[in-house]
Amino acid sequence: MNTFFVLNKSPMGVRMRKKKKSFATVYVLDGEGSAEKRAIASLVDLKESGKVTWIHLNLSDPRAGKWLKKQSEINDWIRENLTNPEISDPRVRIKQNKLLLLLRTVNRSSRSDPDDLVFLRLFATEKMLISTCRNPTLDFAEIDDLFEDKEGPVNMNDLLSILLENTLDSVADSIECIEDIVDDFEEKIIISKPQEGTYSALAERLRQVIIIRRFMMPEREVLDNLLRRGVKWFNAEFQQSVRDNFDRVRRIVEDIDLLEKRIRVNQDAISHLEDKQTQRNTYMLSVIAGIFLPLSFLTGVFGMNLGGIPLNESPFGFLAVNMIMVFIGLLILFIFKKLRWI
Repeated sequence: MNTFFVLNKSPMGVRMRKKKKSFATVYVLDGEGSAEKRAIASLVDLKESGKVTWIHLNLSDPRAGKWLKKQSEINDWIRENLTNPEISDPRVRIKQNKLLLLLRTVNRSSRSDPDDLVFLRLFATEKMLISTCRNPTLDFAEIDDLFEDKEGPVNMNDLLSILLENTLDSVADSIECIEDIVDDFEEKIIISKPQEGTYSALAERLRQVIIIRRFMMPEREVLDNLLRRGVKWFNAEFQQSVRDNFDRVRRIVEDIDLLEKRIRVNQDAISHLEDKQTQRNTYMLSVIAGIFLPLSFLTGVFGMNLGGIPLNESPFGFLAVNMIMVFIGLLILFIFKKLRWI
């Protein structure tokens, strides 16, 4: 619902008042691929019409929770599953031809990270669907286009299929986004010119794909349970759609596994390049030390002050000191050989 302003006249003059955005989006399906958006206040009439009705509630608005509490046909257990932020695992429950389905999907907020997975909670009967979320989870622009082109769902089975596909589209888009970033890093690694901080950036992408994989595995089990148990009003098309989405989750997990391996290979490549650079620097320092070592030795020998040392009066004193230094050097070399350090 678009936000608009209302002019209020008062003794102080004209005053602008902003109208609050609705906490709910209501669709009434006409059974021919189109739907009508209605206000939440007209829900009583919609229930009497017998048409498939979809109510999507924004839980970030306190009015959504208050509205749910007023619905007598929703018991406390269902209300708890639709609103409780402490629930952290996807699940499916079927009782008396009523479906409770909790799915993980990607937060569609512009400031969210690819691994920011949030809940889309669904409670469905044959004619009524209530979905809740605290963050943007669905592409309503795409759904509106389908209804406008009369290519939208015509019954509850089609509606659930579209929502399942929509949630998986979000996850697949996040994986593709991470893949594009890894591709860019990979090209720079191949030409041996990775930018500074590439390793830590890859580590962050690895963390993201691990988190996504962690939450997508239970999603696959939920779809498997949904397929095996089912509800009487499920039709063959919806069951096939669940199978397709189950296979799609499996492919997403496989893509995540492949992406995780690619990230680790690129990290190993960066470590190898850094090791080569370290070895090259160490080699150069060794060469420089090898050049200056004889010079330093000669400078130290000929710069010695022999006053006060034994044999300083003897003509063989200087020679004796040099022989002692050679002996100490050979002794150190023997010890290193014994310890297998060289």
